[in-house]
Amino acid sequence: MFRLSLAALLALTLSAAAQEHNVDETALRFYAAQGQVKRAEAEGRRLAALHPGWTLPEDIWTARPGQADEKPLWALFSADDIEGLKRTIAERKRTEPGWQPSDDLARKLRHKELRKAVLAKAGSAQWLSVSELAGDFGKGSDVDDVELAWAVAEGLARSDRQPEAFALYGAILTRRSNPRERSATIQKAIGLLPMVDVELLLAMGKTDAAGAPEFTALALDITRGRIGAVLHDERKSALDPAELAAFEAQARASENANEAALVAWLALKQNRPSDALGWFKLAIARGGDAMVAHGLAHTLLRLGKRREAEEVAFAWREPLVNNAILFIDVLEGELTQPSPPAIEPERLSRYARVTLDSRSGEGAQALGWYAYNACQFETALDWFQRASAWLPKEATVYGQALALQRLKRGKDLSELINRYDGLFPKVVALALPDPRSEAPGPCDPQPAARTASYDAGRSGLIATIRVPQPAGTIVSDASLAMKRAGFPTAVSPENPLRYPEAARSSDTLRPRAAEARPLVARRVGGVASMPYEPFGFTLLPGWNGQTAPNDIATAERAPARGTLWAETAGQTQRATRTGQTPERESSPADAAANRFRR
Repeated sequence: MFRLSLAALLALTLSAAAQEHNVDETALRFYAAQGQVKRAEAEGRRLAALHPGWTLPEDIWTARPGQADEKPLWALFSADDIEGLKRTIAERKRTEPGWQPSDDLARKLRHKELRKAVLAKAGSAQWLSVSELAGDFGKGSDVDDVELAWAVAEGLARSDRQPEAFALYGAILTRRSNPRERSATIQKAIGLLPMVDVELLLAMGKTDAAGAPEFTALALDITRGRIGAVLHDERKSALDPAELAAFEAQARASENANEAALVAWLALKQNRPSDALGWFKLAIARGGDAMVAHGLAHTLLRLGKRREAEEVAFAWREPLVNNAILFIDVLEGELTQPSPPAIEPERLSRYARVTLDSRSGEGAQALGWYAYNACQFETALDWFQRASAWLPKEATVYGQALALQRLKRGKDLSELINRYDGLFPKVVALALPDPRSEAPGPCDPQPAARTASYDAGRSGLIATIRVPQPAGTIVSDASLAMKRAGFPTAVSPENPLRYPEAARSSDTLRPRAAEARPLVARRVGGVASMPYEPFGFTLLPGWNGQTAPNDIATAERAPARGTLWAETAGQTQRATRTGQTPERESSPADAAANRFRR
């Protein structure tokens, strides 16, 4: 009679694995509760042979059998009334000192609470909370609840704990035999883990009687992940041609623009712009977004079709700021040439409009150089002033100084030179001119060796260029007026265009109190020596105590590895070695400034 009642009670303590595999652990737990080790081990071997994937419960020797009067508690558990169950357990402990729920009930209660909390956090994408709640569960010791295991693995992966997520996915593949669960695990891993880790998970797959891999049905998803790894420089080996051909065939037949776009980006990455062009066009025709158009524009640039790239970037400039930036960059190469080509007035007006709308310093300085090289110095000055306000850099400020020099505005030129003393050596060099280094500019009388036909053609071309002026005028600030010309002079460091009119009239935003202005500039890190330093003059120590100039200016240093700047510079160097003409000079504005300094 005792044995029968004990077996009935043990039936209440079946493990989650036993319930999933429909395994009757009653006899096993009965032998364990009786301390009959050999019989329990024999029963365990029998159950493992009958039910592949089932493992011996970890608590088989320590579990406390449930009591017959736990039925009300199990009823609450089945009804998902966790709060009511916890209150009932607390009341039972209070009225019956020493009473404890069975191990099975306690374990399942903890599991259900964890499941509800984790799934709730996962549903609201609070992945850090998911990873924190997981605790030891994330170590893969319990994957019987595969839905919970998936949620925990995603939380770990999205919380920069990819190794732990990989281990949990591996535990699922090791202990679960359901084909759908295993395939879903691989699909989830592809979207969350580096492809190198996914490849290790794929190696855990089984093969059927014919030798076919288990995850053959996921071939397209796997290829998609491998292409993504190539695009992110995570995969060095080439894709299998047959595998890539199968994906391309699927992308060609699919109406999903993203499939064709993925093939296009891969072709562009592998320097196959002709192939990429066709795929990008196909993706656009199927409803591709602004990022697809961005790839199309870059492909056109690779193929030397700059005008087509300009039109694509302009058409898609509003949905994606990258396209607006690319639009500015494409035409900038033509605008900053020392001998400017004639550009249609409509294109110039469009370029000026986008430049003003986006407050692009690069676009403004390009228009400034175009106007300067076309001998339209007032217009050039307007654009250079805006460029200096939006993106102050040496080439831009240098162009502004040259325009002031051409217009014979000595006081404004002196103020500009003094403002950027210690920062831009090329600008400061204008205060110490060297007649031997001066070369005639496009608007200067040319040497007699120039032919009359060349001069006539050049004059006619300049006459056809009309650069649009930016709207509005620059109002000088009387309180910042120069009291004397020359160099060095103490001047205000403020650029008038960096303050909108509202701020200019606001005492709270722009204090007008007199302040002491230094006569000698301070040393700036990353800046080469000033032109006057070889003559014994020096600068004040920098904020960090630096007293000596840098041997190489920061702007002239090699770009950091892994940056887009470094990749672009590498492409230019490779094109130069192979005798190809790079798409544009690394700094066309600086090239123009070095040639035309007067």
